[in-house]
Amino acid sequence: MLSIKNSILAGLLVVALGAFVIFWDAKPEIFMGKKQPPVSALSSADSYMKNTVTHKFNDQGQSVFLLTATEGEYFQAQNRFVMATPQMLAHASIEGEQPWHLSAKQSVILNNGQRIDMQGEVYAWQQVNLSASDKKTEIATPFLSYYPDDQLADTDKPVSLKTPGHQIEGTGFKGDFAAQTYQILSRAKGLHNANQ
Repeated sequence: MLSIKNSILAGLLVVALGAFVIFWDAKPEIFMGKKQPPVSALSSADSYMKNTVTHKFNDQGQSVFLLTATEGEYFQAQNRFVMATPQMLAHASIEGEQPWHLSAKQSVILNNGQRIDMQGEVYAWQQVNLSASDKKTEIATPFLSYYPDDQLADTDKPVSLKTPGHQIEGTGFKGDFAAQTYQILSRAKGLHNANQ
């Protein structure tokens, strides 16, 4: 009878010791009712880069654009390069013309640099008069596709276009940076300042 009591007591001691070890190794958040923050998924990028510089040249060896970013991820299957806080200098195809400066929160380079989608506070500008640094053509929009080989840009989002003496806002935009022609596609409203 004594050995059965000892066996039951030994069994309860093993169970209590096991429970103690489980609780000892448990995270305190389990007992406090706090939820763990979700684990973010790892990027499926094929390569990851910091402080990137992308320089594209045309067939004649002339610079088409210079694009810098704080971070970049390359996805080989889609031939897509995603960049954080891009700053682009888009060179003019006509000698003597000023380059375009483009910036955004993020950009995606597609088709080996034939198209660059810029998104998040996109700002593009070109100085139009070298003697007056405040004379610029400026474009602001949440999204802009830029085609560097043809120097074309477009968006279907709201856009603001400023040139010296003029400001036009609307929805949708097509721009030919080489020819310096710009179109607001719908809901355009403008302001003209004759003093500039």
